[in-house]
Amino acid sequence: MYKSLLVAIDGSKQSEKALTLACHLARQDDAQVHIVHAPQALQHPAMMTWGIGSVSLDDSREELEVTGNKIVERAIQEASALGVAHVQGHVVRGEPAHAIIQEAQKLGVDVIVLGCRGLGNLEGMALGSISHKVNHSAKCGVITVR
Repeated sequence: MYKSLLVAIDGSKQSEKALTLACHLARQDDAQVHIVHAPQALQHPAMMTWGIGSVSLDDSREELEVTGNKIVERAIQEASALGVAHVQGHVVRGEPAHAIIQEAQKLGVDVIVLGCRGLGNLEGMALGSISHKVNHSAKCGVITVR
């Protein structure tokens, strides 16, 4: 059914569930899994989140890349432990929803799998939910996991 899937991770419980589901789907068809991490700015202007923790924006771009790569590497290890044979990791820059969609188009994936916080449509649009933005803008299938 799927040849390739993109799973967006941010260190949340929802993204862990998304990774598990993507791995399950990939195993069924021996599909390629692309794990993508896109940092998201926090409310506090001096911090940026890299999934499992926050990093000061004063940190160098090199340090941010190292942190992002560690997050992706852990997810790759988890995907391998879940039986996925073909997995690649990507750290992308830019506004997260746009960066995820752009990476999905570049890679030509069949579906994007990502977690969502379960916000309603109005609340999600008002707060700028990444899953809502991806759902409304992606040109491939999207599976959201709560």
